[in-house]
Amino acid sequence: MSELTQTRIIAKPTWLERHTAFRRGAGAMLVSLSILLGHIPYTPYAAIPISVISLLMQCMAFALLSLHLKTSAVMAICLVPLAVYWPHQVTVADGCVLYAASLGMMLFVFGRSLLPSQQPLVAVMASRVHGPLRADIALYTHALTVFWTMFFAAALTTPPLLFWFGPAGIWQWPLSGGTFAMALLFMVMEAGVRRLVIRNFQHVSLRTTITAFRNTHASPMQTTTSDA
Repeated sequence: MSELTQTRIIAKPTWLERHTAFRRGAGAMLVSLSILLGHIPYTPYAAIPISVISLLMQCMAFALLSLHLKTSAVMAICLVPLAVYWPHQVTVADGCVLYAASLGMMLFVFGRSLLPSQQPLVAVMASRVHGPLRADIALYTHALTVFWTMFFAAALTTPPLLFWFGPAGIWQWPLSGGTFAMALLFMVMEAGVRRLVIRNFQHVSLRTTITAFRNTHASPMQTTTSDA
């Protein structure tokens, strides 16, 4: 009997699929611009175009990052009419969703790395820059991972607590840059504390630390803790 062979046709990757760095950079830029657009002062006449443009930017970013073009188009078709009829409410709700999604992701990444089967995220970042870590540095990086996990948990719970128990409107302060400012302040303070606590060690700049975090977050994390 003759054997029948089947040829599987593999489609060539598109330009966007081949240029992952471009997609990520453009998507991040669109999301950042949409957030900035939602926080600038505007008149009532500009509320509708700002709300619509912000949502369209985010749909474009989702299309670039996920390559789900049809889903992004459906999202835009469904959300734009809402932004036209309720521009202020949609802008506020959109800001809350972005805030919760971004901080929730950070909380998940940092918190998951504290599981017994994982390595603390800060320790992974430090080992990528410095190689194997000393015992005191490993302890410090574990404590720092716990700190940032608690920070993101507090940042997520602060707006609803301020909404229910704080003065009117103050709950929007964390969403309007307060949390970002506090994170930058803590990063600068931690850089100074680290140099006081850890001696005889080649410390790196804040820029190198951020680059190490991006590289660590982009690549698969180790799933087991190395034996001492």
